[in-house]
Amino acid sequence: MVRKFVIGLACVLASLIVAEVGFRLLEGPLGVNRGDLRNFRSVLVRGTLPNFEPRAHTVFARPRNVSTFNSQGFNDADWPVARTPGVPRILCLGGSTTEGGNIEGRDGQYPQLLERVLERRTGRDFEVMNAGISGWTTAEMLVSWFLTLQDYAPDVVVIHEGVNDLHARFRKNFRRDYSHWRVPLRPPPTNSLTRWLARWSDLYLYQRLSREGVPDIGTLTTTKGWQDEPLVQEMRLPAETARPFVRNVASIAESAHELGATVVLMSLPTQPDYSVSNAALWNYGVNENNHDLAALAAGKGYLFADAAGYFAEHVELVRPEFLDYVHITGKGNQIKAELVADALEREWAGLALDGAQEPR
Repeated sequence: MVRKFVIGLACVLASLIVAEVGFRLLEGPLGVNRGDLRNFRSVLVRGTLPNFEPRAHTVFARPRNVSTFNSQGFNDADWPVARTPGVPRILCLGGSTTEGGNIEGRDGQYPQLLERVLERRTGRDFEVMNAGISGWTTAEMLVSWFLTLQDYAPDVVVIHEGVNDLHARFRKNFRRDYSHWRVPLRPPPTNSLTRWLARWSDLYLYQRLSREGVPDIGTLTTTKGWQDEPLVQEMRLPAETARPFVRNVASIAESAHELGATVVLMSLPTQPDYSVSNAALWNYGVNENNHDLAALAAGKGYLFADAAGYFAEHVELVRPEFLDYVHITGKGNQIKAELVADALEREWAGLALDGAQEPR
């Protein structure tokens, strides 16, 4: 009896090994996405995504000191705290529309393009820092500014966010710190067997992946089982839930201004006919945020780069240059860079070609 059991168990194990080896050999022909498998394995085994890590106070950021990210966890080259004499420093704050959709390359990001535009126009060196993190709202930006980014003493701060804060506004029982929506980055419920299988078996991962999909950073850091804000049914949002967005941006801008920086607020362009669920609601919220950014800039004397207005006026650019509802191509980001440079050229003394006013 024992011998039969052992033989049976050995046969089962052998079959599983053969199935696993066969699947791995066929992953290419089957079109299996190895990146998705790697990401899903990271979620089940370590409770996070490969390109994100838990971070005190900002919930999550990029991993520090790896080949792609710098020592502060941003998708950029490392930033020395010490300034290079005579080189203006510009800090760009935002979410994925600042960071750039492709974390493996930086050539198409608007901050990188802004640096090139300014250097081409002026013949001077510039240092443009990309402090965007995919998924960040103005709440994470606010904390990062006061705890870390202000220490780099930028001459210019560009703030570009208008969509991520809307997620918190869609939910019932709104709280101004977004804690009704945002939760710490923590592992999903698993057990030892699940973690073992996820670590060693591509076939197991693929089967689960086919049913569940890879959770993104938003899914891993927001509450489950929520209810809609009642006004969502009317494709509107309560006016009071927009105030934290304005407060957060205003707080960063006021602090930067008091430290001597020039502040640029940039509106967020969208593809209005993109087939996103509740498109009218998203458009309502983004338009409201863009309006509030313009009003804040006008009221406080900050510079305003109206990217949303530019793309709305140039409808021929909307379809070819938008990748989805808010993310755009390298050419689209080039336009954003030019718009910020235009605003600085009009009103920022630090851009003077004759060097009459040196950056601080």
